[in-house]
Amino acid sequence: MSNKNQTLENPNTIQCLPDPERIVEGLRDTGYTFNTAIADIIDNAVTADASNIDIRIDLNPQNEVTVYIADNGYGMNEEGLENAMTYGSKKREDLKSLGKFGLGLKTASTAFCRSLSVITRGREDSTVRKAEWDLDYIAQEHAWLLKKPEVDRDELEMLEITTKGEAGTLVVWRKIDRLFRVNYIRSGNARAALKKMIDDLEFHLSMVYQRFLDKNDERANNVSITVNGKDIEPWDPFVVTEEYTEILAEEDVEATLPDETKSSFRMRAFLLPNKDSFSTSKASKDARISNDRQGFYVYRENRLIHYGDWLGMFINEPHGSLLRVEFSFDHLLDEAFNVDIKKSRILPAEEIMDFIKTSFIPAPRRAASERYRRGVTKNVEKQAEKQDAHAGSNRNIEEKASSVEGAKITVTDTDEVTIENKNGVFSHKISIVASPKPGQVRIIPKADLEHNQLWMPCIVDSKHAVAINQSHPYYQKVYAPILAQNVMVTGMDALLWALAESEHMTYNEEVKELYEDIRIAVSKTLKTLVEDLPDPEEESDEE
Repeated sequence: MSNKNQTLENPNTIQCLPDPERIVEGLRDTGYTFNTAIADIIDNAVTADASNIDIRIDLNPQNEVTVYIADNGYGMNEEGLENAMTYGSKKREDLKSLGKFGLGLKTASTAFCRSLSVITRGREDSTVRKAEWDLDYIAQEHAWLLKKPEVDRDELEMLEITTKGEAGTLVVWRKIDRLFRVNYIRSGNARAALKKMIDDLEFHLSMVYQRFLDKNDERANNVSITVNGKDIEPWDPFVVTEEYTEILAEEDVEATLPDETKSSFRMRAFLLPNKDSFSTSKASKDARISNDRQGFYVYRENRLIHYGDWLGMFINEPHGSLLRVEFSFDHLLDEAFNVDIKKSRILPAEEIMDFIKTSFIPAPRRAASERYRRGVTKNVEKQAEKQDAHAGSNRNIEEKASSVEGAKITVTDTDEVTIENKNGVFSHKISIVASPKPGQVRIIPKADLEHNQLWMPCIVDSKHAVAINQSHPYYQKVYAPILAQNVMVTGMDALLWALAESEHMTYNEEVKELYEDIRIAVSKTLKTLVEDLPDPEEESDEE
């Protein structure tokens, strides 16, 4: 094929053919990861009605990797094979197909390899055909020359294992030069790195093709996928089998396209359980609740194409980690959602984003934040109880209280006391509680306090005490990380107890409401000040 500019019948036009080497090398940098590249090949197999897809990733003693991806789909004849290997192949008749731009097979493969072979057998006859793009050969000949070599024995064996002599296709990557970030000298290091990549790939496929892998899911055709002989199981990001998973919002939104075509997209907001509310510790671990797994899970024709963020509407932060939102649409809305070439990014139209941000998502986000906060509080409570974090403070204050208390308090009713200080004798309503456990009479951790105050004076077994709110962000982000450090906890507890005691010492009728206002205002300010501090990490199961 000549690459010279050719004059057409119209004397005012010329045909400008692209430089083949520069094009194929440039298209290697379209941003594929290993996972998204493999998935792009699988898309073609699913489109070809494959029910079995076998992936084999081999490493030889020279640390050279070869990738085989075989399927039992309908295969291709000679014309179909040449079209599939063409950069910018003809548009598929089935617009619902997972393959979208006619570039995926080539760009996904050559993002990692310099030799791409496709071996196929169609349904019309038993002929096995092969075509190969060799980037080095293209550079050498400086032409778009597609090789038609003989089928290797290992290729034929791999094809036969998957297709059982019927139609199907095998994609082979050789001369892989972009898989490892470093050149490994020792094969053990290369194998360890490859194993990690394969583990990551397995989970990626279980997530992306969940609806196809799940035999009970009727939304997509059933497909089995194996990687080096291991069956890939579906992973459900919404853990719908768990009792405490909730659907907070659900919308089927109709959309009318510019050409008057009608379609719709579906949205469902799922609130996942806190760690301790899962049916088993394994179920909790399998849910993979984390900062980078929250947000939208976007499905195009039942294939996951994007996940793990809020499409630029919000940043990922711990309080949203329990919220995952299904966003499903069909091929008719490709333009409305601006699906990219790798099918890994979308950008919904402005009116859709406005609907999501103002109408659909606010209530679920509030609910997720509240559940997360309760979960963090429970975890902090467990840590504080386990470490008996405030025991030193109780002993320290109990030893010195009599020398610093500036008011005499007498309990007169279930929630009422008289306070006698330098200003006189006053009747006052205050929280009166029994000691939670022996020795805990000065510092009382509570799951929550009214108006989300950080601290509040109280009376415990007739002694002056302070209740501390474990659900307040200051306690969770400042106290929780140092609960095992006795001196620091004792110092902070002493400060809050002293603030509570100062209210008793200076109490009079004019200031009783002012003190509560001050506590609320200070607590609100502290909440804002610690907002960007990291949330406490949960204790591991081994602890």
